Amino acid sequence: MFNKYMWNLYLQSGGNNVVDMFRRNLADHLTEEYAEKVADMRQYYCINADAGRVIEIQIRDLIQTYEDIEKELGEEAEEDEKIDTEEIPKTYVPVMDSLYETLGLECGTSQRIFDEFSGGMVYYSTNLSVLFPTLFVPYYFQHNYNVLQFIADEFEIELPHVPAKKDYKGRFYFYGEISCTLLNFAKQNELSIYELYAFMYDFAPHYIGGTDSYVVKDLPSPRSAFFIGADSSDQFLADNKSEIVSWQCNPDTRVGDMIVMYMRTPISAVESIWRACSVGFIDPFFYYYRCVYISQPVKVSPFSLEEMRKDKVFKALPIVRKNMQGVNGIELYPSVYNHLLDKMKANAPRLEFDKTEEDDEYTCEKDVENKLIKPLLLKLGYRDDEYEQQLYIEIGNHNKALIPDFVLLPDKRKGHVSGYAIIEAKRSISSGKSLQQVFIQARSYARVLATKICAVASKEKIWITHNKDDYEEIIFEATWKQLNDEDSFYKLDKIIGK
Repeated sequence: MFNKYMWNLYLQSGGNNVVDMFRRNLADHLTEEYAEKVADMRQYYCINADAGRVIEIQIRDLIQTYEDIEKELGEEAEEDEKIDTEEIPKTYVPVMDSLYETLGLECGTSQRIFDEFSGGMVYYSTNLSVLFPTLFVPYYFQHNYNVLQFIADEFEIELPHVPAKKDYKGRFYFYGEISCTLLNFAKQNELSIYELYAFMYDFAPHYIGGTDSYVVKDLPSPRSAFFIGADSSDQFLADNKSEIVSWQCNPDTRVGDMIVMYMRTPISAVESIWRACSVGFIDPFFYYYRCVYISQPVKVSPFSLEEMRKDKVFKALPIVRKNMQGVNGIELYPSVYNHLLDKMKANAPRLEFDKTEEDDEYTCEKDVENKLIKPLLLKLGYRDDEYEQQLYIEIGNHNKALIPDFVLLPDKRKGHVSGYAIIEAKRSISSGKSLQQVFIQARSYARVLATKICAVASKEKIWITHNKDDYEEIIFEATWKQLNDEDSFYKLDKIIGK
């Protein structure tokens, strides 16, 4: 929720200077100062150093455009900076229509139009905010829609529904919807246009903790491994051990997972292994849609495509037979990933898995999550958006995190994250001692989140405890076969059903 008192403190302690900086540049004359200041602000909430350089380059390109056409800036800005939220929806669409048609003359298809717009988001959105200050906001959350989501959660801003990945035209117009939403928020809280920008890019990112709000430093053990593809421009990324970059991801990527980077050019080989250090998220303005941050690169002896074709394990993989075309997000079975480590003698975490009979349906924790827990939650009345996997809970001084497998009905307000129930998943729990160890971990999540219910699930059973006795006594347990019985499911539904 927006706190007027905190906001006024911010203004009095230097925030007014930030507001004036936005006003001077966007309502009067765009300068190099603006490019530098906005890039500096971005460094606080975007861990990727390249993002700041992109901002500077695109704003300088815009400055050059204005100089080339000798345009006097700010002539359409309203001096009182008032926002007419009733007129915004009627007016921004024709402007977006015009831009879409203009880009279409050069780009052709909706996919290429969106590619051009998303790649030049800083340039286009800044230009629109200069020309139409009461309709559009400059957008500087490229590759960081997650930060905008955290800000929206904290200040109770209801963001519009994100279009589907292949709805490129919808994703183009989504920028107008975001602008409308943010300007409505400003109107409701009596913020001027330029106060809104200071709020979005300075006040709010500091309030939620900047990069610490989503980058996990204390990584949990990996559960999966995925290929990603890179090109010649990325060949020196892994030389910097502290490098953290955003990348296209498989939707199943979790914090701590292993990311195997395949260099398509110039070497056509695996040359480094990374870790996922953020929860994967959807970014509608990122061309590839699904985004994750990766870190802790380990350089390895190159394992080439030619070697893969000759290797007894890798030559059977469909992605190798396709010459690694479409490699981004391809999952590696634990045995294949571990074999890769052995081949390269790589010093990287291995994946733990149980060797089971071929007919065993649950070979890893993810199988338990996808084949048992998610269908059960659906049956219990929970929609996909009513639970969250890997909810990042900041603990202490921005350097610890708790990441439960499932949180039902999460409330993610900063400083008091809570939920109705947590479920911790394990592939197999075959003894009372191992169950007790898992509950120690699950109980820590439940206490921090102040949940009513704390549950553990494996391929064998689901066990449930309650907060009445600090989650000590198991109040319900059943095998998955037993849950097919109406009475057993009824008991479970009474405890944890929505």
